[in-house]
Amino acid sequence: MALQPSDRNSFLSALSISELVLVRSHLTSFDLRVGDRLHEVGSSVDEVIFPHSGLVAMTMSLRDGTGAGVILIGRDGIVGGLAAAARAPATCDAEVHIAGRASRMSASAFRYVLDQNATIRSLAARFDSAMMAQSQQTALCNAAHSVEARICRLLLEIHDRGDGNKVPLTQSSLAQTLGVRRTTVTLVAGRLEAAGALTCRRGYVQISNREELERRSCECYAHAKRYVTRLFAGVSEAGSATAPQGNLGVRAV
Repeated sequence: MALQPSDRNSFLSALSISELVLVRSHLTSFDLRVGDRLHEVGSSVDEVIFPHSGLVAMTMSLRDGTGAGVILIGRDGIVGGLAAAARAPATCDAEVHIAGRASRMSASAFRYVLDQNATIRSLAARFDSAMMAQSQQTALCNAAHSVEARICRLLLEIHDRGDGNKVPLTQSSLAQTLGVRRTTVTLVAGRLEAAGALTCRRGYVQISNREELERRSCECYAHAKRYVTRLFAGVSEAGSATAPQGNLGVRAV
């Protein structure tokens, strides 16, 4: 597969030319479709996914079918990399929430690439650390902050990983990701709409005032962003590496 300059996955974009040569022969392109399960908790992780667009939610489910999202992965990250490298079963479900495009390689090929190149191995470890930071911050956020602050944080994170101000998720999807009732999201969304922060439409949410969302969000959003900016600050410019786009890095322009 020949990668084009428009490919925007942060991990692949951070590779030098020689590193990309090592990786790209193992990559194939495919569509991320809403509702697709890339892997399920406890299952073997057979593929590593590099989204270029769209959104994948890593979710934990309860016995009654409810659950919540713990990690959001878009073009800023890697789906299944940590489990594939460790030959470990998946710790949660990976479900596509927003359609897009991605590249993938087999888990065995991913392990081969990591074994062959220490720089790629180190970069992958940084992306794993960024993902762990997000999951830890989410755990704290869910325990300590209001639903309104959490919704604002979630919308900011999704906005960072997308293009434009339109978030193609329903209030039911937002409620499922947050692990709260849909009626709660509806009430909070109404307050945010009255404040001019967003506009709710059938099938999507339009962000009208990002600054207002940031003001109403909790400290977790900025804390995670600062951590990952620092995490990637020491990565060599030789590989054109930058902090991942999205909440785990800097907003795309």
